[in-house]
Amino acid sequence: MKKRILATIMSVLLIVCTLLTLASCVGEKEPDKSIDPPLDRVWLDNLGEHDLDGYTVKFAVAETDGDGFHKRSIMAEEDSGDSVDAAIFARNEAVEARFNCNIELTFYTTSNLSSTISGVLMSGGKEYDIVAGRQYDDVALCSSGYLVDLAKNEDASKYIEWQDNKYPYWGEGYINGMSYKGQVYWLAGDLCLRYTGGFYCTFINGTIYDEVLKESQGSIYDIVRNKQWTIDKMRELSDAATTVENTKITDLIGSSGVVGIAMPVWDNTNGWAVAAGVNFSEQNKDGSITFTFNEKNTVFDSFYKKYMDVINSKGVINLGGDYQSGFKALASDNALMVPGRLNQAELYLREMISPYYIVPCPLLKEGGNYRSNVHDGVNLYGISAGSEDIAATAIVLEAMCAESYRSVRPRYYEDALKFKYTTDLDSAEMIDILSENAYIDFVLVWAFSPYFNGIGSYLRNNMSGGATSLTAQLKKNTAVWNKGLRSIDEIFSKLESAQ
Repeated sequence: MKKRILATIMSVLLIVCTLLTLASCVGEKEPDKSIDPPLDRVWLDNLGEHDLDGYTVKFAVAETDGDGFHKRSIMAEEDSGDSVDAAIFARNEAVEARFNCNIELTFYTTSNLSSTISGVLMSGGKEYDIVAGRQYDDVALCSSGYLVDLAKNEDASKYIEWQDNKYPYWGEGYINGMSYKGQVYWLAGDLCLRYTGGFYCTFINGTIYDEVLKESQGSIYDIVRNKQWTIDKMRELSDAATTVENTKITDLIGSSGVVGIAMPVWDNTNGWAVAAGVNFSEQNKDGSITFTFNEKNTVFDSFYKKYMDVINSKGVINLGGDYQSGFKALASDNALMVPGRLNQAELYLREMISPYYIVPCPLLKEGGNYRSNVHDGVNLYGISAGSEDIAATAIVLEAMCAESYRSVRPRYYEDALKFKYTTDLDSAEMIDILSENAYIDFVLVWAFSPYFNGIGSYLRNNMSGGATSLTAQLKKNTAVWNKGLRSIDEIFSKLESAQ
């Protein structure tokens, strides 16, 4: 609740700042230099003062998805004219000035960061202090012993406060979900824009909802607040708004017809499963992991049946992995809802004329607790065991993430969501619900690693295919997945003994 109040206060302050800025500016939008914090400001972190004597903290960053989120999170040009870039540029300058240090960035546009830099790390690792890789690459780097255990290393744990922090700039739930027997090698948080904007959610066309549904259903935000936003409710709204059945998305866009849900099924399966309460694994008291995603997983069975009912209902178009067509239908008032991720508003809804609402992924049953999954392409940050100054590296990493939460995060939401974050407190509240209820399952973190034989793709392939039941397939694959978990247990045990 304290976090919610903090976020609301920040939103109100941003509204005031936005209105003042709009009142004083005419013509082209100029870079906002006012966000460069004075050096004597009160920082959000608890680091205090440190003189790092010009130490250069060197990053190796994977950028493979083509959308620039990973690179943009870390580096921006001062004169780009973009308020988010200006905030990122100011953040880096402020941290460098505060601690008398330098931030040096190297980017790898490769599909396999681990093979690209593992040679460097094996030869002593002094070329990089921080490795920012995707989940796909991180398991290999972690298992090879190239990274610091952030929970047990004194220099790192002294300065990086990812647990019980009064400001949620680190994704504590995400980090806990990645840990194994108390070992923590990777951090996730607002230092990465793909984490900030990577939460699965649902976009709702405001014009269609207000004209067709609001009188009978009330505010969509109240439905969410009252924890009535379920898969069944989503289908009910979809059916009520649908005017065209069994149509192609290409025939629909630009017509007068409306479908309930333009559904990019592929990615959203994992996000919906997590939101519905499906656990793929459970963390035991000693921090070890028990695999729970099998044919006896009754929650998954219930979720899967409801999910298939939605996919096969009259008002839904199954788009596979085609997000662009789904959002085009939403923006042209031809679709009531599109499930997706927050950062896709920036990609697809910048020119949308109708208002749109943002709500979480649906619950399985009324009265449940919302859970948010983050897209698996998020960058995670680890400290190289060969860093020449782990303490200095930890200080800079902590400060950058805290400052990202303070100055970059709200600017990103404001820019990506067309001012909704600063002018619509309901939207801000919904985003708080997403971020405060972030949930990550250990097995899903490593889902695309060879140890789990592509369990992430397994879900997407089978659910988008529409099989009536997955019980037999789950039983067949459980032995393979348990074997993968035992392999990971052996890896982490070796890492622990090597500390």
